[in-house]
Amino acid sequence: MTEQMRGGGTEGAPPGSEAEAGAEGAAGQQSGPAGGATEYAAAAPEGDGQVVVTGRQEQGEDHAATAAAPPAAAAPALDPRLERARQLERSRDFPRAIQLYRELVLENPSNVAARNNLGVLYDRVGEHAFALEQYEAALAVEAERVDVLLNYGATLGSVGRFEEAETTLRRAQRLAPERADVHTNLGTLHFKRGLYAQAEQELRRAIELDPDQPVAYFYRGEALNQLGRVDEALEMLERTVQLQPGNAKAYYTMGILYDRKHLPQQAAAMYRKARELT
Repeated sequence: MTEQMRGGGTEGAPPGSEAEAGAEGAAGQQSGPAGGATEYAAAAPEGDGQVVVTGRQEQGEDHAATAAAPPAAAAPALDPRLERARQLERSRDFPRAIQLYRELVLENPSNVAARNNLGVLYDRVGEHAFALEQYEAALAVEAERVDVLLNYGATLGSVGRFEEAETTLRRAQRLAPERADVHTNLGTLHFKRGLYAQAEQELRRAIELDPDQPVAYFYRGEALNQLGRVDEALEMLERTVQLQPGNAKAYYTMGILYDRKHLPQQAAAMYRKARELT
């Protein structure tokens, strides 16, 4: 599978609510996961090594673990503003992207794609409550939308509502048992709760389903570290940095693991690399 943004718009209205559609300032702050990276369920942003929510997939993005659907006859065209908002997101212009998603939601409160993506953006800047509001509204329209369930479960876990998070992610699992990101989110949630054996099992399955998913390797490596399986943990973290070279936390944990193996030169190299990336 997140944000601070207030200001602008109708006074007293929460960002993203139907009452507010103006632009606002954004702090592009992303928090990392507890214990080595648990802002959970997703991919680490390039360059800062923080791991953000695994499984938070935005509408309009392909997902490798999802089976290709047959082409729909006469499917309605997506509003081009959705793609424009995604472009703004990719350029990290979060205030304008949020403003555009709000406009779409104000025009059509049943726009699940806009609500989902707005929730992802609120998560990204740390406004978890507003993210949850958007996911809940989207699920009221489409209760079995797996991407929204994953994002909702990830955010519930981020705010410590673990039981609700697991219930939500299990719903997603029943709907899409072979999606890698479902298992990644469940594994990350278990890791966050200190259930390392269960986390390792779910993350192993995620990797089987999608062998190029860096978040699953990262958290599996962290779980194996907690279980004392040092060599396996190193293998997972080495694969993490192959896929995600900017993950400073992975390098730092590798330094700890090399220290545990009494290999001070390798440990020092990992710590140095972690410092360079932070």
